[in-house]
Amino acid sequence: MEERRKISVFSVLVLIVALSGLGVGVYSLYNYQQLISQVESPKPLTRAFLDSSYAISGMGWTPVNFTVLDYDITGDFNLTSDRFICPTSGYYLISAMLMFSDMNDGEMISVAAARGGIVEAGSSAQASYTSSLSTGFTDIVYLNESDYVEMFAYHTGSTARTIYGDSVGTYTYFTIAATDILN
Repeated sequence: MEERRKISVFSVLVLIVALSGLGVGVYSLYNYQQLISQVESPKPLTRAFLDSSYAISGMGWTPVNFTVLDYDITGDFNLTSDRFICPTSGYYLISAMLMFSDMNDGEMISVAAARGGIVEAGSSAQASYTSSLSTGFTDIVYLNESDYVEMFAYHTGSTARTIYGDSVGTYTYFTIAATDILN
């Protein structure tokens, strides 16, 4: 004797819904993988600043010793060496601000970004009836992969002068960003 099973309409509907769900799940997984493959990796963007003041001797370029890394999206700034190590060749926006306190009339200060020890961009200012003096710049510079960039300070005082720092990085800072991050 042959046994027959009854198939209810409900069972057929459950089977259709289950197969539809499987199809939607596979389609969703495919779309997710497509989306992931289109996501770009983060672009270099870093900002270091000085949160406490310190003095440097005069008449020579001196690397600025940063104390705080405000942000470093791709981990390219080394706070120990105070250098940005370029991850990929391209154009980079570099911005710097430097403030000295205890300046005398006629003395000058300069700030510069140097690639491999060679100045790429910078600015200067001369004190006139002020005890604090700041200067800064913004420029776009082409960097090769593995180039390193540092910020240097200079003053013409006959004795040590103080680079001014503060808790939020307003007075002495160094920012570098890949220009294609601006798109």
